[in-house]
Amino acid sequence: MSVRLSIICNVRSIISQTRVGKAISLQFAYCQRMMATAVRQPEWQQPKEPSDSKLPPIKIYNSLTRSKNPFYPINPEQITWYACGPTVYDDAHLGHARNYVSTDIIRRVLRDYFKFKVRYIQNVTDVDDKIILRARQKHLINELNHGRLGAFSEDLTSTRTSALRAYLRKNLPKIQEDTAPLAIVEGTLAKDYSTVLEGQPLVPGTVAGDKEAKIKMHIRTALAASRAMHAIEVKAEPSPGDLVSLEDVLMPYLDDKLKNTIDSKDHSIFTNLTRFYEKRYTADMRALNVLDPDEITRVTEYDKEIVAFVERIEQNQFAYTIKEDSSNKSVYFDIKAFEAANNSYARLEPWNRNDTDLLADGEGALSKDATGKRSAADFALWKASKAGEPSWPSPWGEGRPGWHIECSAMASDKLGKKFDIHSGGIDLAFPHHDNELAQSEAYWNNDHDHQYQWVNYFLHMGHLSIAGSKMSKSLKNFTTIKEALDRGTWTPRGLRIVFLLGGWREGIEITDAMVREGSAWEERVNNFFIKAKDISEDTRKDTEGDQDLLESFEKAKDDTFAALCNSFDTPTVMRRISELISDYNIAYNSADKPPPSPSTTLSITRWMTSVVNTFGLNGTATPEDPKIGWSGIDVPEDAKPLLTSLSRKRDSLRRKARSKGITKQDLTPVPYPERTMTEAQLKSEAPFKGILESFNKTLQGLNDSQTLAKDVLQLTDRLRDTDLWDKDVYLEDRDNDAPALIRPVTKELRAAREEKERRAREKEEAKLKKEQAKKEEAPKPDKGEQDHMTMFRTEEYSAWDADGIPTKDKDGEELTKSRRKKLGKDWEKQKKAHEVFLAKGK
Repeated sequence: MSVRLSIICNVRSIISQTRVGKAISLQFAYCQRMMATAVRQPEWQQPKEPSDSKLPPIKIYNSLTRSKNPFYPINPEQITWYACGPTVYDDAHLGHARNYVSTDIIRRVLRDYFKFKVRYIQNVTDVDDKIILRARQKHLINELNHGRLGAFSEDLTSTRTSALRAYLRKNLPKIQEDTAPLAIVEGTLAKDYSTVLEGQPLVPGTVAGDKEAKIKMHIRTALAASRAMHAIEVKAEPSPGDLVSLEDVLMPYLDDKLKNTIDSKDHSIFTNLTRFYEKRYTADMRALNVLDPDEITRVTEYDKEIVAFVERIEQNQFAYTIKEDSSNKSVYFDIKAFEAANNSYARLEPWNRNDTDLLADGEGALSKDATGKRSAADFALWKASKAGEPSWPSPWGEGRPGWHIECSAMASDKLGKKFDIHSGGIDLAFPHHDNELAQSEAYWNNDHDHQYQWVNYFLHMGHLSIAGSKMSKSLKNFTTIKEALDRGTWTPRGLRIVFLLGGWREGIEITDAMVREGSAWEERVNNFFIKAKDISEDTRKDTEGDQDLLESFEKAKDDTFAALCNSFDTPTVMRRISELISDYNIAYNSADKPPPSPSTTLSITRWMTSVVNTFGLNGTATPEDPKIGWSGIDVPEDAKPLLTSLSRKRDSLRRKARSKGITKQDLTPVPYPERTMTEAQLKSEAPFKGILESFNKTLQGLNDSQTLAKDVLQLTDRLRDTDLWDKDVYLEDRDNDAPALIRPVTKELRAAREEKERRAREKEEAKLKKEQAKKEEAPKPDKGEQDHMTMFRTEEYSAWDADGIPTKDKDGEELTKSRRKKLGKDWEKQKKAHEVFLAKGK
């Protein structure tokens, strides 16, 4: 017992496993209670290692034990895995990407590196409180916008004002209820909630977290909604974002007033929403190169199985019913009865079992404390449906599944009474997964004599955070996956690299440093693949000078195996890959010995390719894919023959021009590589064909003169620096007349050129500034120095009088009187200035 308690109460474990400071104090309190009362904790049953198989020595961090345990699958032939999938009522965001990409990485490592077969089941939650609320609200706002809500539609100004005041009353109660919308914009919110807006916590002495972030979100929504209302009032155009916030204020108000008008049997109101967002979620996951689940389960397709599951728990005397109305009952899990039968509740996060906020969140926004619950912690297995909620028939009347029961029923149906891995985000550990465990153990445990172990390994993915708060829909502090990819903020590879660098259990904070680290790693590997691909295709014979590099290579492979066995420690693997590239570059740039041989280069590149393919960094490529490197290190395949022909001609011209041995006879056109091509291939090659034709035309227009060598070099430089560069192709010239490398333009190359251009601009600006200063320092000429008698004797005129004043223009035409009069005034002015100048000279 003492060893067990010391593990639970270890401070490092406390800090790593809690989400906020409050949870830390709860965990300490739990440890103290445990020590004082010696409450029984179930011992995790280590699965047995099969005697007839040799498994890799994998250890997995298991949330059930809060430690690393040897991984022995129940059946070595196939790992069984159930993952909690999305709740589909909105677009998936980068926080979801964190969960599902990290899960995908572990799945790929088990499948592609350790060669396990993996049966991966994932659910889609398509009915719960959040979905019911969102679907009703979306339906009602659509009805309002189409004028179908009676008085609410007829007097929109009154509806909006009432909705905003209701929103303030519920979410920002410090604001006076009769505050006008415009006054809110003018500073009322900023004044009454200045403490939170300045980043301070609600409770002095604590740390600002999700509660403070939620208040900021409500402030933003209220401000934006009031701006939209004011714009509409003065007949201006509200911004799209302000209109969205106005809807966010209107929807809960309409739902509160009209939810009872929703037909509970019209499931389409709810499924239209969930099917739409499930398709979008699937598209997002595929865009991120996340493997499809082997099977998908949906709550709405499991109503009968869920009812049967609840019935069995009730038969096992671990559940009781509460009458909600005249005909319908809710079914609740009886935690006291469960623990009295020698079981334990809240095995994953026992310190949170009395956290009222988490318990309330687990029961859902539509669930109030039911009258008759035997314990505040008891949770719903089956909910009697209220007006405006979808319902299905059951022995207890019309109702719907509780949130947690869905996963227990679906996972048990697909994977049976025991399976290997259950995974999800860390925020699901309590109450969702703890409740899952309890009700599933209550379902499968018929003899009541022992703790039943339904899942052997629980894996929880760390959060993705912004400014200390987890990224979530409820906080509205998220960027959707689609937005991030469409804007180019992230690429599927770049995002996955960041998760690999951070590990799957640890939380990740989005910072500039994190983004730079991921970009640097990607560029480093990208440049290695480009260089190695060219060297590996070299026909040069191998040398014996690669011993140090080969030793580093073997160490990298050994360290990678050890790291992946150590609970899928991808940060260590990423670091070893970077170090191996450094060792390779040192050998490549050594002045004492030749660069690494083609065979060594090819071996390292193939291994590195297999690792990045295993991690899902190269699209659909597998570790066995024969193509080395990853996508993006090569020029367009269809244009390769043309680019090769063009580059080799350029090499020849450049070599002769630099040696001053070029003649007109060398200016033969680049031949176009004739071959059979499809329409798509021709389209891909077309931009480069235009460059080739333009190059040939310019080349043949050059004259055999003293400047021919200079003209040819300018043409070859333009081909490299402008024509091909603008098409994302770069010709990298090399020493010793080696053929130029034909490579894609990378971020590093672009950055290097931009830096070079920036320095050139600064140099030119400094030069101009210096010249300007020099001019300003030089003595200005005296205007009187010009002799008035000769000031007009220019080609602009053809005849002058005795004083030198023009009488005819350059074509011999007589000047007009007004023109002569003006010139005379200028002459008189200059005469006086010249006389002063002469006087100064005396």
